Amino acid sequence: MARKITINTEHNAKGLTSIAQTALPITRQLLGANGFMQAELLSSWDSIVGTEIAQYSLPQKLVFTPNMRSDGCLTIAVPAGAFAMEIKQNEAKIIAQINAFFGYQAISKIKILQNDNPENFSIGKKPIDKVKKTVVSADEESYITELVKNIERPELREAIENLGRAVYADNNHQE
Repeated sequence: MARKITINTEHNAKGLTSIAQTALPITRQLLGANGFMQAELLSSWDSIVGTEIAQYSLPQKLVFTPNMRSDGCLTIAVPAGAFAMEIKQNEAKIIAQINAFFGYQAISKIKILQNDNPENFSIGKKPIDKVKKTVVSADEESYITELVKNIERPELREAIENLGRAVYADNNHQE
């Protein structure tokens, strides 16, 4: 059964609620401890590392030592072949850009995961669209749809729906 998420429904003096005020509680409760940083990495990946590298790479997992939020290890998926070497050659630069994005030494190591499936990466397209197929139950899907039904911007609604599916699929995979 889907876990219930509480949403703050308070409005300011003009009766408006910011998207952040609505979306952040949802994403925090769905993603857990490291999820917020991972979501930020995913959503800002091309602006962090640049369009060229972002076209053939995708952050997969961010792991910290227990009770720490620094010197983490970021796993980056790339297609098999020369792309892994490109990431390795730019490792120090990528680490510096990620740490500059977060404003502290969030990561100190990159692990490269090579993927042989050509469908997972397509040069010129955002790889995030095809990396993982997320499978969720009908209850989870309807719950996610219910959570985002009042979001007016279609791009934002779709992104949060995809995020919710990915979180549920990941949680279901770990159980």
